[in-house]
Amino acid sequence: MASFLSLYTQAQSIVRGPYLQSPAPYSIIVRWRTDSLTDSRVYYGTTIGANALHADSATLTTEHRVKINNLNPRTKYYYSIGSSTQVLRGSDDQLYFTTAIDSTMNDPVRFWVIGDFGHGNAAQAAVRNSYVNFEPNHPADFQVWAGDNAYSDGTDLEYQNKVFDTVYGYQSLFPHLPFVPCSGNHDWNSICNWMAPCNTDPEVQTGPYLNIIDPPTEGEQGGVPSHRKLFYSFDYSDIHFTVLNSELGSGITPAYNWIGMNNFDTAFTSPMYEWMKADLAATTKKWKIVVYHQLPYSGQNDLTELSSFQLFCIAMRTHANPILEKYGVDLVLNGHDHNYQRTYLINGHYGYKADFDPSMMINGTSGNDAIGEAYTKYTNGPLAGIGTVYTVVGNSSEGNAYSPISHPAIYWGEGCDTCFGSFIVDVNGDRLDGRYLTSNGVIRDQFTIKKAAWTGIDEEQAAFDHFYVYPNPFGEQTRVGYSVLKKCDVKIDLLDSKGSVVLPYFSATREPGNYLDIIDMDRDEIADGTYLIRLNCGGVVKYRKVVKL
Repeated sequence: MASFLSLYTQAQSIVRGPYLQSPAPYSIIVRWRTDSLTDSRVYYGTTIGANALHADSATLTTEHRVKINNLNPRTKYYYSIGSSTQVLRGSDDQLYFTTAIDSTMNDPVRFWVIGDFGHGNAAQAAVRNSYVNFEPNHPADFQVWAGDNAYSDGTDLEYQNKVFDTVYGYQSLFPHLPFVPCSGNHDWNSICNWMAPCNTDPEVQTGPYLNIIDPPTEGEQGGVPSHRKLFYSFDYSDIHFTVLNSELGSGITPAYNWIGMNNFDTAFTSPMYEWMKADLAATTKKWKIVVYHQLPYSGQNDLTELSSFQLFCIAMRTHANPILEKYGVDLVLNGHDHNYQRTYLINGHYGYKADFDPSMMINGTSGNDAIGEAYTKYTNGPLAGIGTVYTVVGNSSEGNAYSPISHPAIYWGEGCDTCFGSFIVDVNGDRLDGRYLTSNGVIRDQFTIKKAAWTGIDEEQAAFDHFYVYPNPFGEQTRVGYSVLKKCDVKIDLLDSKGSVVLPYFSATREPGNYLDIIDMDRDEIADGTYLIRLNCGGVVKYRKVVKL
C-alpha cells in the first residue's frame, strides 16, 4: 500500500483551482484539481502560514473537495492545499476565505454579478478588471453567475481555458472569492443539448457544469432542500437566494419539461416550481433574490416575444414569475441577452409587450435615490411585498446591438458591440442598491429599493405618489401616471431644459385615486429634444426628465 500511495503522489501538481463553494457562517468548501490521484488536505488558520488546523478527505482523486466545518462567522481564514504527505500550494496572501455573516449580525453584504461571460476574450478581462479596480478596499463577499459561463458548449476544456485561467478568467480571484453558480443554455450543451432538443430526465442529467459546482442542496445553509444541483437555495445574512434552472425544457417528453416550454396553462407545475413555492414560502428573510438565466423581458429585437425562438424566456415569464412575485421577491437576476437592461418596479406582467398595463408599474420612476426616486417595498399593509425589479446582466464578455432597447417594463438599458459590464449589489439593513458597472469603470445605472412599514394615508403626507412617465423616450405621445392621496388641484406642464413653460397641458381638481393622463406631443411647436414634465398637486411639485424623439 505504501508503494501504491507513493506512485500516485509523485510529480503531482495543481491544474485547476483552488476555488471556493457554499460560503456559510460556520463552513466552506475548498475544491481543486490535480494531475494525479491523491488524498486531500486543507490546512487553515487566522494567520498566514497557520497549520495547526486541517480538514481531510481520504478518497484518492484528482477532483478534490474538502469541507471545513466548525468555523467562526465573519472571520478571515488563510489556507493551504495538498495531500496528507505534501503541500501543493502554501499559505499566502491570496489563499484566504471569509466566512459568511450569521443570522444575528447586521453587517452589510456585497455581491458581484456577471452573465454570459465565458468567451475568453479581452472584454471579459476588462469587465473583471473594472470590478477589481472599482472599490478595491470594499471587495464583494461572493460572485454570482447568471449563466452561459463557458462558450460555446460548456465543455470541461472551455471552463478550464475561459473561466479557470488567469488571463481572461477569474483564477486570480477564485482562491478568495466564492462563486454562486447558475447555468445557461450554452453550459447545458454539454449536459443535454437544448438545440437537439434535450430529451433526458433532469434527474439523471450530468456534465461539466454540474461536476464543477458544489452548492448547498440539503438546506444546510437555509432554505428548503432541493436534493439536486439543478436548482437550490441558501441564506446569506438577511437575504434568501433562490437559484433556478431555466434550461429544463423539453418539447418532446412532458414529464421532462420542468419550465413549461410551449405550455401556456397557468396551472402548469413541475418538480422545480413546486420546490420553488415551498422554498419562497418558508423563508423569513427580509430580502428575497432569485437568479435564473433566460430573461423574461427584453427590449432588444423582441427577444422575449412570441415571434422569437426564445421559448425558454417566455416559459419562465409565464410560469416562474407569478410564483416569485406571489412570495414577494425583490430582485431577479438574469442573463442570456448580451446587453444590460433593468425594469421599473413592476408586478403582474406575464405576457408580451402589448399586454403591459399601467397598473403593473408599481413605481415608474428611475429608482435613483440620489434624486429622491428610490423604490419603496412595504413590509405590511395593502401593498405588502408587491414589486420586483428584473435585471439583465448578459454583457460580461460580449455585447450585441440588435436594435434600440424598447419595452414598456424596461426603465433603461444599453446594448452595443462595445458595451460590456457587470452588476454590483449592496444590501444593508432596509436598503438594497444595485449598480451597473461598465468595463470602463463607469456606473451607468443605479437604483435603490427600501423596505418600509405601511403608515396609511393621513393629512401629513404629500399630496401624491408614484409619479411616472412612460414611454420615455417617446414619439408622438406619452403618458403621465400618478396617485393622488388627498383631494388637490392638479396642474401638469411641459418645460424646456431651462425651466420655461413650453406647453401648459392640464389643470383640474382630482379626488384621491390613481390617474393616467396622455400628453400629445405631435405638434409643430414641440421639437425633438429633452424636456421636463412638472406635476403640481396642491402646491407639492415634482419633475420628470423626458426625451421626445
